[in-house]
Amino acid sequence: MPRIPPALHARAMLACAIGLVVLAGCGQPANTPAPAAPPPIAAKPDVIVTLDGARHDCLVALYSEEQGNIISCDDVVAFVRDELRIPSGAIYDIRTAPNIDEAQKTKVEASLKGAGYRYIRGPLPP
Repeated sequence: MPRIPPALHARAMLACAIGLVVLAGCGQPANTPAPAAPPPIAAKPDVIVTLDGARHDCLVALYSEEQGNIISCDDVVAFVRDELRIPSGAIYDIRTAPNIDEAQKTKVEASLKGAGYRYIRGPLPP
């Protein structure tokens, strides 16, 4: 067998090493977490906001509470964040009493969404 010159032998070894490094870098490692996706909407909201059309106020309560607090609808986000200490990303539901102002409901929804809260959209009919 013919003898391979040392310079060519070194280049061949370097090329093989580079090829293996490139191949090793391809693909996703097994321990890499999946891409972050928003958590699924829960079956139960963390907070329930009820708009009262007669008083033009909002009743805000935790899902686990039977009674809530009546506050101005303009202060719902501050109350949920500061008083109830519900973190951004939590789930809320909006319920309405008769004769509500749709503009007020839209305003409350927009302020909660702007603060990072997610709307569960209430129970779906069967």
